[in-house]
Amino acid sequence: MHIDIFLEWSATLLGLLFIYGLIERKVWAWPFGTLSSALSVALFLRAGLYAESGLYFVYVLMGFYGWSQWYVRSSTERVALVSLPIKLQYLALLGIPAALGLGYALNTLPGVSYAYFDAFTTVFGLWATWQEAKRIRTAFHYWIPLNIASVILYGAKGLWVYAALMIIYSAMSVVGFIRWRK
Repeated sequence: MHIDIFLEWSATLLGLLFIYGLIERKVWAWPFGTLSSALSVALFLRAGLYAESGLYFVYVLMGFYGWSQWYVRSSTERVALVSLPIKLQYLALLGIPAALGLGYALNTLPGVSYAYFDAFTTVFGLWATWQEAKRIRTAFHYWIPLNIASVILYGAKGLWVYAALMIIYSAMSVVGFIRWRK
């Protein structure tokens, strides 16, 4: 089996387990997400998506952080959620100049693909992941458009399994959005 296919399918299956567990607010979701992200790092490096690879490396680190955050606060089967004040949500706007700067830097690397698009999904993916790890209700507000954008990015690179995964993630993010509002 070609290594890229193995990486893509393995990360996809683990990622599906992760998002299901996340929607259900289960602590066990985080190890699946961490392993899925680790496999994704290797895949994206091979595909020349350097910002995505860096993003997924941070997802590995955030997986350990999220697991520790949820584990400590898990006295019941479901982790309790918190709200982030709207004024703090405006901090997300700082992601625009950060993404532009990252895109500019990525454009200087050999073999890079879709530098600015890659940079925007990376920066805002970090913001959404931080919100997940901190159990903030609005995390899925960011994941819905990010997953849709990722369908386009992965499709353009021929990563069809990941593109399909992002379609599923988009639908599951809508479910997460609804469930995390309760």
